[in-house]
Amino acid sequence: MKTIVWITSGYLLQVDLPIIDHLNKEYKIKWIVYATENSDKGQYAKEYALKHGIDVEFVSLHSHRYLPMAYFEYAKEVKYLVSLNADLYYFDIIAFPYLLFAIKKFLPAHKVIMAMHHGKIHNGMQLRHLYKHYLSYLCKQPFWFQYFSETQAKYFTGDKSHCFTIPLALNDFGSSTVAPPKEFIQFLSFGHIIETKNIGLLIKAACLLRERCNIPFKVKIVGHCRAWNTLYQPLIKYPEIFDLQIESVPDSDIPNLFCSSHYLILPYKSVTQSGPLRIAYGYNTPVITSDLEGFRESVVENVTGMMFKTEDTESLAQLMQKVIENHPKMYLQLKEKQKQFVDDNLKVSAVVAKYIKMFNSINA
Repeated sequence: MKTIVWITSGYLLQVDLPIIDHLNKEYKIKWIVYATENSDKGQYAKEYALKHGIDVEFVSLHSHRYLPMAYFEYAKEVKYLVSLNADLYYFDIIAFPYLLFAIKKFLPAHKVIMAMHHGKIHNGMQLRHLYKHYLSYLCKQPFWFQYFSETQAKYFTGDKSHCFTIPLALNDFGSSTVAPPKEFIQFLSFGHIIETKNIGLLIKAACLLRERCNIPFKVKIVGHCRAWNTLYQPLIKYPEIFDLQIESVPDSDIPNLFCSSHYLILPYKSVTQSGPLRIAYGYNTPVITSDLEGFRESVVENVTGMMFKTEDTESLAQLMQKVIENHPKMYLQLKEKQKQFVDDNLKVSAVVAKYIKMFNSINA
């Protein structure tokens, strides 16, 4: 049985939770979580590991990861990883900038698998001007690489024989007993509200739709925002069509949020991967997205959802009007087709099988 040291960053915990318990049955996994043990993420990971019999340890940096002193902390930790003498080391953590140098110095390259969440740099990325050079350098290393979409994998510039693509597994945040309202159609916007999420465009489109359409609908906006009162609230001309929850919500609220909505709307300006999109697929909620390259790979038109022209208020308003005027027939057809697509392509068992194939093909 192969031994795998699996390193997960706290902020990527939801990526690994659906699969690591299944993989622990196939391999001997030592799980290293970069989070404070007593934090919410740490406690969640600890309970998960205990439930599934996974050997877990927690690591937290004393220095900020962008400060040079962080290298010495990373070096100490990577030396410990070397002492575990595993067959493979899987890093689901952003190694920018100093962790990469510790990995390169101390670990055998042929045993290292880097999970790659980005291939193309998008405008909302922190330190993107430096990060593009980091990605270019990283791709030249003799590691193994795993991307989560073909859209991002095509930007890989290294040895193609060392590159795998495995989709994100769907997260399960629990079950729900609620259903969308029958009195009106509810559109949901969910997630941290920043400029690239383009929530202002959604608000404008909804206000346009209110002026054109008498069929009742609501737009529920859920997510933390630092500048709501200055940037977004002034755009709301018709408060009665909006249901606002401008705050972060616990994961336990997610099932009811998605199951009580007819559609999830993602009007992004730029995207690589979308967590809310995967959640929508998990709860059989059809999606409406901008037609960005990052969405075109994941959204099958008229099967899992529909797309409108990016940054086009009129295009979104027209699409929202279309689904309202063709409700419930269009909605029910999309739900049926989306469910079949998810069952065929995105079930956890199918994703886990791809990981097993990857790990077994690497003869470290």
